[in-house]
Amino acid sequence: MHYIAKPTKQQLAWHDMELGVLIHFCPEMYRPDLKGDWYKTSAVREAIAPHTIHPKNLDPEQWVRSAAELGAKYAVLVAKHVTGFAMWDTKVNDFSIAHTDWRGGGGDACREFIAACEKYGLKPGFYYSTVCNGYYNINDNLPQDTQSEAYRAYVKCVEAQVCELWSNYGELVEIWFDGGVIPPERGGPDLTELLHRYQPDAICFQGPRGWAHNVRWVGNEDGLAPENCWATTNAGETLFDGTAPNEQAGVGDPDGKYYQPAETDMPNRTHAAFGGGWSWQPGEEHLCYTPEQLLDCYIRSVGRNSNLLLGMAIGKDGVFQDEEQFRSFGKLLRETFGSPKAYSAAPTLSDRRCAVTLDREQAVKYLVIREDIREGQRVRAFRVFADGKQVYESECIGHKRIIPFAGLTARSLTLEIVEAAGEPVLRDISVY
Repeated sequence: MHYIAKPTKQQLAWHDMELGVLIHFCPEMYRPDLKGDWYKTSAVREAIAPHTIHPKNLDPEQWVRSAAELGAKYAVLVAKHVTGFAMWDTKVNDFSIAHTDWRGGGGDACREFIAACEKYGLKPGFYYSTVCNGYYNINDNLPQDTQSEAYRAYVKCVEAQVCELWSNYGELVEIWFDGGVIPPERGGPDLTELLHRYQPDAICFQGPRGWAHNVRWVGNEDGLAPENCWATTNAGETLFDGTAPNEQAGVGDPDGKYYQPAETDMPNRTHAAFGGGWSWQPGEEHLCYTPEQLLDCYIRSVGRNSNLLLGMAIGKDGVFQDEEQFRSFGKLLRETFGSPKAYSAAPTLSDRRCAVTLDREQAVKYLVIREDIREGQRVRAFRVFADGKQVYESECIGHKRIIPFAGLTARSLTLEIVEAAGEPVLRDISVY
């Protein structure tokens, strides 16, 4: 008998958002002359001292507006990346946006981001790297003595900063721990207690072991989930750091003990761009993914039981300069999946089969299937028939499966569940 792990209501709501953005104002872009991992060391204190940074047009509302034009339902702001530079007026140190000349000093990009999310109807989240901080010379590429006096002091700074982020800006839909977290028993900060206190409903990307609303890394930064990307896993914790592909991280385990669906993150510029596409330099506009390439990534992530989190590389002046890319991709996405040719809500399975019929024989580009996953992901294998002829077979459906077809014409499409754990239940089927 199969064990079926079930999602929390927070994870169900996260699934339904499907598409989000990861907004990164990356201060190391001001020093492209420096090479190596200098930005993970105390060299940042002088190399990108706040008084040397002049993002005169920094505009969180423009960032969020672009995300809304894309069609994103949630936005995660990189509040503190590996340099240690904070995007809010932290009281822990003076290495922050508040100590630049933006807004005449004392500015808080996190607060303006939250206000913009409310204005445009996006759910907000924050990224905070706990395992790396150049300002404190905590370099995650090097071994750390977590019991040393310096590291114990650093842990106190982490706890103080996340308390600021989690208590001063309202409810957060997602909190990003890139590279995971070091648990307290191994010398890391006690984040679980702080999450329960301040953000008990937050989805956590690579969050603390045992957090009920965790999601995991898909295993690459290419906008690619594996064909069968199960929402469950036996890993128990999600510590993959994104620096090297890990196929098994994305696949998961259909009988896994933990319900931890995969999130597929990718930059909006190709990996040939500065910072692997996550950061910005002038003259790299040609390295933006095309709308057609992004649609393919959407199909291979959202359409494979994952969420897609698309990066936004913010320019030196503080403006997201690739907004036309987002606008065009959003338009293409709406044109592709805006109006189904046929739709069946909560279809009844008879002998584990159901069909959807079009008004006439015509070209079919996509079949979209969604399970009702409130009681867990149950389908283990399925087949698709077009007018009685098998045209596709695979294993995983989950929250959403988008099946692309090339050159297919049909009047009727039939789904057959070949294997299931328990009785499968479908949410809907649509044809485009």
